Amino acid sequence: MVSFFHQDWRLDASTEADAVAGQFVEELEPQAVLLVRRDAQLLHERLPAERITTLWNGCVESGERFFRNSRLADGAEWMRQVIAVCDEWILRHPHTVTLSEADQYEGRELDGRVRSAIAEFEDWFDRGMVQALIECVELCTPDLAFRLLLQALPRASAASSPDYLELSKQQYARLASLGREFRYGAYVVSDVEYLARA
Repeated sequence: MVSFFHQDWRLDASTEADAVAGQFVEELEPQAVLLVRRDAQLLHERLPAERITTLWNGCVESGERFFRNSRLADGAEWMRQVIAVCDEWILRHPHTVTLSEADQYEGRELDGRVRSAIAEFEDWFDRGMVQALIECVELCTPDLAFRLLLQALPRASAASSPDYLELSKQQYARLASLGREFRYGAYVVSDVEYLARA
């Protein structure tokens, strides 16, 4: 979900809702919109607002400035806006299909491995972020928590500048293996491959 929101995602939009709507162009694949909506709903329904805020801050470029510079109170209010924009897009596309069985896969049997992956990188994050990721595993889905971890690693590495944190080859191999277990496509885990030591 958060990969929709790149560094310049707000551009010149006057409100956060307008900025989100700008990401949901007509040419999007319906499955992508349904997946974003599912993620936003899982977070909204199952995590406290402050945990959602923490995850957003840790996973999105300039995320830490988002709530400080917006009219939104917290992550729960933000997820409600994302859900509303998804629903508007879906209403304009009445032939939107339901999620496939593969897209509905939550990876419940992988919860221990995802918790281990979070623990392996807990030194990269503050306690609040680690706790938010663990609660996402337990209360949302291991799949969503793992994807958020993958989004958070580059942000944590960059925040450690000038001595950027790096993945060892073994760490990257473990992440890639877990990505295969989740049946991800080629670009989900490989987006963090540049963090691996040469």
